[in-house]
Amino acid sequence: MPAPAAARGPPPSPAAVADPPTSDRRDGDTFRVNAVKLDTVLARSGELLLAVRQIERRLEEWGALADAAAILALEFARVDTLLAAKRLGDDRGPLAEVGAGIEHLKDGLERLVAQAATGTRGLARTAKDLDSGVRRLRMVPFAEATQGLERTVRDLALAAGKEVTFKLIGHEVELDRGVAERLKDPLLHLVRNAMDHGIESPSERAAAGKPACGLITVSAALKGAQVEIAIADDGRGLDRERIREEARARGLAETTEDRDLLPLVFHPGFSTARALTAVSGRGVGLDVVKSQVNALHGTVAVESVSGEGTTFALTVPLTVTLIRALLVGAGGRTFALATTQVMGLRRLVAAEVRSVGGREMLATSQGLLPLVSLGEALGLPTPRRDRGQGDFVVLVEAGASRVAFVVEELLAEQDLVVTGLGRRLRRVANIAGCALLEDGGIAIILSAAELAESALATRSPRALSPPVAAPPVRRRLLVADDSVTTRTLEKAILEEAGYDVWLAADGHQAWRILQEEPIDLLVADVEMPGMDGFTLTESLRRSPTLGRIPVVLVTSLSSDRDRARGLEVGADAYVVKSGFDRTGLVEAVGQLL
Repeated sequence: MPAPAAARGPPPSPAAVADPPTSDRRDGDTFRVNAVKLDTVLARSGELLLAVRQIERRLEEWGALADAAAILALEFARVDTLLAAKRLGDDRGPLAEVGAGIEHLKDGLERLVAQAATGTRGLARTAKDLDSGVRRLRMVPFAEATQGLERTVRDLALAAGKEVTFKLIGHEVELDRGVAERLKDPLLHLVRNAMDHGIESPSERAAAGKPACGLITVSAALKGAQVEIAIADDGRGLDRERIREEARARGLAETTEDRDLLPLVFHPGFSTARALTAVSGRGVGLDVVKSQVNALHGTVAVESVSGEGTTFALTVPLTVTLIRALLVGAGGRTFALATTQVMGLRRLVAAEVRSVGGREMLATSQGLLPLVSLGEALGLPTPRRDRGQGDFVVLVEAGASRVAFVVEELLAEQDLVVTGLGRRLRRVANIAGCALLEDGGIAIILSAAELAESALATRSPRALSPPVAAPPVRRRLLVADDSVTTRTLEKAILEEAGYDVWLAADGHQAWRILQEEPIDLLVADVEMPGMDGFTLTESLRRSPTLGRIPVVLVTSLSSDRDRARGLEVGADAYVVKSGFDRTGLVEAVGQLL
């Protein structure tokens, strides 16, 4: 039965109903927010920061105007003093009025700039705090990106009859929610790959002297504005012979160095599985990993030790909505590169340019780097200039790839709010997004990893000069090679390009011809009986009369050490026979002549 009205008391006031006691609230209370709404607030916060930077730029212009007014006032006072000293113009009333007007203008501008500066500083501080707070709302622990991995390892181990322990390190590291979501698939691919290709069965591990239980470790660590993620296993390691077999079957370039061999596993459709299973052998996986990490402005690399295990290293930014970027000009347009992938900047010096395998290379402290015009790599028309005239070089590192890009201008370094290109343009090659600049222009944000890969895949790019045509005057070349077949082939290629060619069967014969005939360029093999190509080049460089003759070494020795030695002894170009074709040789010769 309801209580009597007197017992119930007066009805609560509307204020009491709408505003519950504050003592019931707790700092740890949470509520759900639609992700789209949060992203909208974040976008508006980025636009606010951009508007503040535009105001700051206007403030600098006002300050310059106030300085000009102050200089004008000083000059007017000086002129007025000179006129007074010479007793010119007895009626100084108009001059006094002009002087007062200039002083009033100067004082007004100085007050305006001071007040605007105070307001701008407060606005900038508030906008920055707001942006930082909104971004913190998007931060989630790395553990969210690894949800389900431990169960996946347990289920796959049970199905394959393996014993595996899953270990997670750095679960508390915070990163952007969008980054965490887009890392889930790559991490799943790599863990499944470790289970199938890496971890051995208990019997195989026992035979190799390992514990019966394998270990898969996923770790995350902060490195500045980036997160380094490692997926490691203590399994058998990558099968290098199987990788070479698959590379040959697909017509890919063969190599003996891990730096070039192991990244082949990221090639589209590449798989070392000999049988199709539910876990691997489907031709997907690592290619997907690379493309998804590239989309995050990140890089992926692999290291493997036979019998000890494999480690995949992913480096991604903490957030993909705001990046620190370098603005450059190329092909008449403005482009941005994330500073986390820029190793350095320098002016282009012609003396540091080398030719290796028909490709222009830049000598740097990090070694020889491929030299590529950014405009041409993007398919844009670029002005043709002589070597080193007004050009700059941006050294880019994306995973295992390092490229020196030639640009026309270095514009600025600043924070950019990244805007996606939308669904219709999301797969545009080499492009990761765009950003609105302070002056109202638009900068295209480049994907450094895709750009480096496409630049390296381009055959014999010319970064500084147009392709060389056959010379109008027939130049005299000397080809030295102990193989009759090789030197005959090279002779035919060079004669077809318009050169007169002399032949030598070894280094000693080549040295005699060089002393007797006017030779414009030497093409020499490295491995020759008696005097090899290195010794012949050294002898040539020591000669006061022949020391300026260009030398192209053509050899089967493809290691970095052999290439470095060839350039150290004075060779101008180094062409590897495994990647030899007529275009590379003719371009190398034409460029040197």
